[in-house]
Amino acid sequence: MSIDERSWNDAVKKHSVASGSFLQSYAWGEFQKSQGREVRRIIAEDGGKTMVAQAVKLGAPLGITYWLVPKGPIGDASSDFMRGMLINELASDVDYVRTESKVRLPGTIEAKEMHPKTTRLLDLTKGYQTIFNEFNMRARYNVRLGKKKGVETNFVGIDRFDEFSLLMSQTAERDAFSLHEMPYYRAMLETLAGADECDAKLAIATHQGVPLAATLTIDSFVKRTYLHGASGNQMRELKATHVLQDFVINDACEKGLVAYDFWGISPPGASEKHPWHGITKFKESFGGYVYATDGTFDIPLRAGKYGLYRAARFVRGLLGRS
Repeated sequence: MSIDERSWNDAVKKHSVASGSFLQSYAWGEFQKSQGREVRRIIAEDGGKTMVAQAVKLGAPLGITYWLVPKGPIGDASSDFMRGMLINELASDVDYVRTESKVRLPGTIEAKEMHPKTTRLLDLTKGYQTIFNEFNMRARYNVRLGKKKGVETNFVGIDRFDEFSLLMSQTAERDAFSLHEMPYYRAMLETLAGADECDAKLAIATHQGVPLAATLTIDSFVKRTYLHGASGNQMRELKATHVLQDFVINDACEKGLVAYDFWGISPPGASEKHPWHGITKFKESFGGYVYATDGTFDIPLRAGKYGLYRAARFVRGLLGRS
């Protein structure tokens, strides 16, 4: 169904969940369209209960196509109703529908996590000073040290994108993780800067003009999400990443936002071998609490093609490929 931006965002806001609601915002859908992807938006009622779902059409190996409902569907309608509506509205031209609702829908198959199911949240209503006091001792020390040594922090415009790009590339190489192509991040900032319920902000920490760390955050439905972070290889002893986190958290408090989402940690009980172990320890140093959803799940629509796709994924996993 066609729905205007304000009405859509009002529906999402009413049923907003603790983490990831920006992915259901109207502006995020428009950003996905700017990347050449088809987007569909569904609002459905069942006995006074509501379902809201923004879906993005994606491709997978072997000619597979699917609809992703990122961090959704949301709403207070029953899980059975949500599953049925997704099939009714999205099944005509894809092989499966992938969901990330807070609670697993019935008749779904667990899939590889796309967006993090486990994260860490800060309650910003406590106020900045209380939050700072709840940073662990090392984090508080690092923030004070960096500031004393002259680390400066600011929100910046797209004209500073090359600094962000350099820091992201250095982080990816150092920590061995994959990135989108840089034009994707540029388009995100250009499309979403100042957007209603999906406002993307770039912040950079510098020392004597040298960029040391960067964050890309999104303000959406009174929450700030730390979507991407990067740090350079220079002057790491100045603890610019700690100073920058302190800066964007403090700013979120001043803006009257109610929560800060660190957007992804390793699950409780994970070993030190987990690929997110290091970043998880960093995020834990700022306090807060763990929040988790059930994960990522598929609704198969074409059993043969979906089964072939799952088999191929399994073989790639055995070969050590993603």
